[in-house]
Amino acid sequence: PVCASSLDPDSLKGELDEEDDVSCVVSEGSSLVLQYEYHILYSCSYSAPVLYFRASTLEGRSLTLEEVWSFVHPNFRLCLQSSPLNALSQQEHPLLGQPFFYLHPCRTEEFMRLVVTSAEDKHRPVNYVLLWLSLVGPAVGLDVPLEYSMDPHPSAAVSDI
Repeated sequence: PVCASSLDPDSLKGELDEEDDVSCVVSEGSSLVLQYEYHILYSCSYSAPVLYFRASTLEGRSLTLEEVWSFVHPNFRLCLQSSPLNALSQQEHPLLGQPFFYLHPCRTEEFMRLVVTSAEDKHRPVNYVLLWLSLVGPAVGLDVPLEYSMDPHPSAAVSDI
């Protein structure tokens, strides 16, 4: 997935030259196209899914942690930065051995328990991973399309379940 986001042009000095594609040229108030790669892994320690991701320019330059923080929406940033372990961090991907950013899973069980309990109280089916991803993904630019939440078999009666 490719996402267009604003980036401070001063942070890219020397990264772009005049031969670069016009869509990637950065000037005051323009947008820079970024490429995101997302992975969902399971943390045995926290018994919860973990969202790993990396972000880079189309030229292949990886973003720094500070740059990634600058792309987090201010509403999410305040919440994540006040988390006990500074919830957005960077570490080695457990399977690939490469540096990735990740959302720390320390509070996942706590906030998911509230959401799952609420859904179950209303007798709604719960797809835990989809629900979790729709809650944590937007903080780092991953929006889950509404179609993923729709029942693929709307004609099935509730009594058939």
